[in-house]
Amino acid sequence: MKKCFYVLVLISCIMNLMFIVSCDKYPTYEELKSDEREIINRVLVEKGIKVIHNYPSNGVFEENEFVQLSSGIYLHVVDSGNGDRAKAGTDRATDVLIRVSGEYYYGDSVYQFNTFQNGNEGFSFKYGSAYSVVSANSNTYNSYYYFFSMGLESVLSYVGDGAVVKLIVPGYSEINNYPAGSTMQSSDRYKYIPIYYDRIRYTFYK
Repeated sequence: MKKCFYVLVLISCIMNLMFIVSCDKYPTYEELKSDEREIINRVLVEKGIKVIHNYPSNGVFEENEFVQLSSGIYLHVVDSGNGDRAKAGTDRATDVLIRVSGEYYYGDSVYQFNTFQNGNEGFSFKYGSAYSVVSANSNTYNSYYYFFSMGLESVLSYVGDGAVVKLIVPGYSEINNYPAGSTMQSSDRYKYIPIYYDRIRYTFYK
């Protein structure tokens, strides 16, 4: 019996040691953020992006000029739209269709996506409901899971119907203490990977 007891104790010690080692190997929150910042910095350099910290007073962006918003999102406005702005509210919320293209970065790999192509769905939602849409698609593994986010909706504070913009959405960015990125960007597997949207078009419909 003593022998069995000592064997069990030894096994328990080994298991605890393995758990500690495995925990030590898992990157911390700060390490994940640091890795993502490195990727974003690389993207900024590769694409010749100039970062500014104040939205242009005339609303006009120079080529490759991105403003870093308080959420951590980088925004470049190509076309601010026709002046018609989205409205929130239970009875009067604007119906919005978003189409996107771009790429996301996982490790050293780059993956492209495009919902402008025939057969690819855009993102339809009522303005002000982005968080609910994200939550509803948290286990669907469709394009909403990968690329739709509160970050996309937040841009409508600056532009209107028919607008075209570019965005960089970091996985660690937040809006009112909620993740600004897609569900994929906050999942355990892909945590803190940035998405570069090279084209986003907003269309209001009734």
